[in-house]
Amino acid sequence: MESENASPLLDFVVNYFTFYYVSLLLFLIAGILMLWRAFRRRKRTPGNRPKTHLSFRYLNDRFDSDLDSLQRELQKHPFLPKAALKLLRKAQKKEGKSEEQEAKSDSQTTLEKIKEQLDSGLSTEEVIGKHSNRVYVLSFTGNIMASAVEQLREEISFLLQIALPSDEIVVRLTSPGGAVAQYGYASSQLLRLRQAGLNCTVCVDTVAASGGYMMAAAAQKIIAAPFAFLGSIGVVASVPNFHRVLQRNEIDYYLFTAGEYKRTVTPFAEVTEEAREKFQADLSAIHQAFKDHITQYREGLDIEQVATGEYWLASKALKLKLVDELMTSDDYLHGKMGEGFDVIEIRTVADRKPLERLLQQGAQLVQRVLQSRLPLPDSQPLDVREYYR
Repeated sequence: MESENASPLLDFVVNYFTFYYVSLLLFLIAGILMLWRAFRRRKRTPGNRPKTHLSFRYLNDRFDSDLDSLQRELQKHPFLPKAALKLLRKAQKKEGKSEEQEAKSDSQTTLEKIKEQLDSGLSTEEVIGKHSNRVYVLSFTGNIMASAVEQLREEISFLLQIALPSDEIVVRLTSPGGAVAQYGYASSQLLRLRQAGLNCTVCVDTVAASGGYMMAAAAQKIIAAPFAFLGSIGVVASVPNFHRVLQRNEIDYYLFTAGEYKRTVTPFAEVTEEAREKFQADLSAIHQAFKDHITQYREGLDIEQVATGEYWLASKALKLKLVDELMTSDDYLHGKMGEGFDVIEIRTVADRKPLERLLQQGAQLVQRVLQSRLPLPDSQPLDVREYYR
């Protein structure tokens, strides 16, 4: 009798403390995240922006350590007889020696060319430019206000100082578009590369629409994954109007302006036909400027056909000449490595104080533990088949 009464009590205690500790962890996570965000907001106030620096990663050898680990693991479990493996190792050594000889021969040929070029009167900068084979990789992920443009601006300013005409700048671009002025500014940053005589390629793996495509058009070449979305060459604006609500509640709204078109369509004033026409005319003017930008840098496309505000899959965009080639950015960069280019990724990294780093790492750690180790009591796995019945 006592054991039967103890069992419900034990279940209650277990469930209570499980709920208690889960709630405590959730509260702890929320507190850490609030502190971390407060520090970030404080850092972003004008005049107190976080310091940043550029980081560089050589992508050609990013898998070298993994390949070495794989080779060591495979040697423990060979799939060929020992005699065959021994024979293959000897062949590899011979191949390695022949490759070394070819490399020495290429180095000697390059050295002789450089001597000839210097003797012909070329400057050291011109000689280096003829032999440079670098691909610099930037990344831009845009939101509605294109807030990543400041990082892009810094990275491009740096490249304008060190990149040579023989180098290539690849921009991995992801953006559904946003505010006109902000994306016009971001597009101007990419045009700086073009105006400096540098070769710029934009790679779109998922989406470059509206302002995102405005940016992409500034490059000499656009490469997109087959199922990426591109286009949306149009302008949109919407304003809710509460004028009739104010009238029904006998609330007066006074709008004072100096200048005939200082305000046309506003949330509270009555929208006249003249104001509506002016607002639409302004949108049309922006759309025309957008179309002119595309026509200037994308030769051969029918602008009236593509400037309808529609977006297309890259496979269709290729036929409309919005894209030059179908390929993922990974395939494109891998191909450059195969051609002998040095591929270098450039990123802007914010300098964080030790306390900020500790808070961020702590929040991430607790969140991972909570998600993987402490499921809620009585939770049941979701049967996704229920959604398709």
